[in-house]
Amino acid sequence: MKHMKHIGKDVISKFKYNEVNGGVIRVKWDGRNKSAPQPNNKGYIMLGVTMDSFQIMYSEHRITYLLHNPDMDQSLTIDHINGIKTDNRIDNLRAVSNQHNHFNRRTNKGFSWCRKSKKFRSDICVNATNIYLGVHETILDARAAYLRAKRKYHVIEEG
Repeated sequence: MKHMKHIGKDVISKFKYNEVNGGVIRVKWDGRNKSAPQPNNKGYIMLGVTMDSFQIMYSEHRITYLLHNPDMDQSLTIDHINGIKTDNRIDNLRAVSNQHNHFNRRTNKGFSWCRKSKKFRSDICVNATNIYLGVHETILDARAAYLRAKRKYHVIEEG
């Protein structure tokens, strides 16, 4: 897991929540670029904060969540419920474990081609363990097996 930077109250105090659009508005400028933040190469909006003459980048969704939950366990990941990385409304954010955050990945196929059997093999990862879901004649059958298992194993309990 990538190490997350702890975001202190001194950083949080530079921002306030934007009630109209979601996300945050900078309230304390450091004299640098005042242009609107743009998404990074992974699609997340990043905000630069100068501390001790160093520019440190923080994700807007993390700052937004911390503005509403200042005592949260910062080892948790902030998840975009609807999967839109730039939708930083507080109603769209939740704190989850890294594993639960991976449950939302839309790029996982859940299957691969097995040369030995000449069929499609389905697997799903739960608690760092791969669960074998069988081999299937078609891609559609393999994908369906994965999606059934995803509904069973990749559940995020609210609350």
